[in-house]
Amino acid sequence: MEILSERKRVEVVEYHLMWQGPGGRGFSFDCDKHGVVDESIMAPAGIENLRKCRAGEMEGYAPQGVEVCRRSYAEAAIGKCDCGRRVALSQFTNTCDCGREYSMDGGMLAPRDQWGWETGEHPADVGNISLDI
Repeated sequence: MEILSERKRVEVVEYHLMWQGPGGRGFSFDCDKHGVVDESIMAPAGIENLRKCRAGEMEGYAPQGVEVCRRSYAEAAIGKCDCGRRVALSQFTNTCDCGREYSMDGGMLAPRDQWGWETGEHPADVGNISLDI
């Protein structure tokens, strides 16, 4: 398998212009790091709520400023199967549409019907399946 793109960590940073209200309620509007909201991508009801918050017309709601939210995730490596199809290498085992099996690092695995024969494992052990016997 040819690795087309390596596994990588992706960090996402989002900004939200916040207003806190009674009982833990509030409003949150996507914005940039300076608190600028792009109203062109908002629904009309959202624009109206933003306008009311800014004008102080939402009784009991106080501006909280810009909140920064950070999250990250692993983006799976992408490999090219010997058949030519792309395979996301996101799991312990990854199956191409052609039936070939690959490990997370792109190594080709034996067919599933051969898994466990050399160690005496039951197929349920290999697949981490719980059997009520």
